[in-house]
Amino acid sequence: MLLEKLKEQAGFTNHEKEVAGYILEHLNEIPGMSSGELARASFTSKATVVRLSQKLGLAGYQEFKLKLVEEINQKNRLSKLLEGEPITDQSTYTDIIHTLPAIYDKAVTNTRLALDKNAMNRINNVLQRAECIDLYGTGISYILAQSAVFKFATLGLECSAYESINGHYLAARKNKKTIAFLISFTGANRTVIQMAKYLREGTNNYVVGLLGPHNQIIRRWCHEVVELPNRDSLLSLDVITSFSAATYVLDIFFSLLLASCYEEHAKSSLEMLTHMDLLLDKTENIVDE
Repeated sequence: MLLEKLKEQAGFTNHEKEVAGYILEHLNEIPGMSSGELARASFTSKATVVRLSQKLGLAGYQEFKLKLVEEINQKNRLSKLLEGEPITDQSTYTDIIHTLPAIYDKAVTNTRLALDKNAMNRINNVLQRAECIDLYGTGISYILAQSAVFKFATLGLECSAYESINGHYLAARKNKKTIAFLISFTGANRTVIQMAKYLREGTNNYVVGLLGPHNQIIRRWCHEVVELPNRDSLLSLDVITSFSAATYVLDIFFSLLLASCYEEHAKSSLEMLTHMDLLLDKTENIVDE
């Protein structure tokens, strides 16, 4: 990158450093300046300007200007894309601990406002009668699926998370009422699309997609789709938004199941408490004499 090399000034002579410094301070003016004008403005010579261009790996000053304009345009485009990003290189610890809750809240609020109540009720009706709950994802969405499995399992439900299709497993359980949740933060993950197609065409699973906005292809293989808001951020904050949104949706279904088996779950929880000493390590330290 030219701008980085001009800032580093590695191997530059003193005169070349003068030219580099002037360029960095007057970026928007350079495209309209000739080598002679740049030399006069930086109190150097045309030869110095040309040598600097060649030292930067270019044939001469004209090629330097073309490359510089290209980088300036790219830099301006990047700046526009980053406008409005809640976290920048100037963000402090105090800024971040106040910003993140706002990001979580916005993700959950946008998801809640976008939910189709009728679709959510249809999914819940199938979920209440399901014998098995399977969750599918890749990468971080698989981690989210594992987290959801742990929650559903606390209700005594048969639940598993997968990163791929296990045809033998699905064939062996073809007669069980199974609801399959597929998670894709973009909605266009190729692996998840293939899993959705297999589940819809090759099994009796009820397929629910928790999907980002680019879900035009995969939705044809889903019985229902719950859309997840995605900021399409240039930075990694879109992961936080999507993760929070998907967690919220799955927690809704977990809570609906909890409500439907509340008394039974309360009894099992009380029974668990009677054996709490077996779950907690209360062993006293034994010192050898």
